[in-house]
Amino acid sequence: MHAVDIDWMLHITKTAGNIALDHFGNTTGTLKPDSSWVTQADLDVEAYLRKELAHARPDDAILGEEGDDPPPEVRNVWAIDPVDGTRAFNHGFPIWGVSLGYLQNGIPTAGAFILPALGDLYHTDGTTAYYNGIPLEPPTSPINENAVCLISETALKQFRIDYPGRVLSLGSAAAHLAYFARGSAVAALDRASIWDYAAVAAILRVLGIPFRYRTGEIVDFKDLYSGKPVHEPTLICLPEHFETLQKALGNSGF
Repeated sequence: MHAVDIDWMLHITKTAGNIALDHFGNTTGTLKPDSSWVTQADLDVEAYLRKELAHARPDDAILGEEGDDPPPEVRNVWAIDPVDGTRAFNHGFPIWGVSLGYLQNGIPTAGAFILPALGDLYHTDGTTAYYNGIPLEPPTSPINENAVCLISETALKQFRIDYPGRVLSLGSAAAHLAYFARGSAVAALDRASIWDYAAVAAILRVLGIPFRYRTGEIVDFKDLYSGKPVHEPTLICLPEHFETLQKALGNSGF
């Protein structure tokens, strides 16, 4: 078991969410060299979380979206996405959040993801997954004409989709995973980075959901410590749905 103080983790995640919320509706985003967006909220939230982590957990490594961190060589790693869904945030849409994930030896074991504009908090202590303090059960949603598959904007443009239900993109990879964990969607397809995935991957792990690439290969999170996006899309769904969704979301250059 890990030795993370979960109450402390939730406290700093909520505080970080309030910092971001103070900026919401009053930001000007700028493009980074990789064409992703950054706002002052991203910078302020990450600076706060880095300070708190360095003070409370000085021996742990940190990977943050807005930092330039080398791949960690220690067993305990924190992955920070200060505003996951910056484009939505910058345009005033409410589906964005602060993600804080903890990995031990490359395994996501604890984490919190908060959507401050909605008042929603997902977290796990490594044993139980919670949504607003209520334990989550493993999702059981069937695939039918009303079942929602959440995929990124890039996938919407580049994938050949032959899916019988509904396809939505909310602009936040972590939110897509959280809604799947909650049972609101049957799948989440994306190509993101360690800080997008870590917190909710820990939630999915305790729910018994494998974190896999679209090919079926299990994701090795240590491979993501460079900060680069996964080399191919991840497809997160119930094991019994994997082959059906794998076929429904056809090959492309995504």
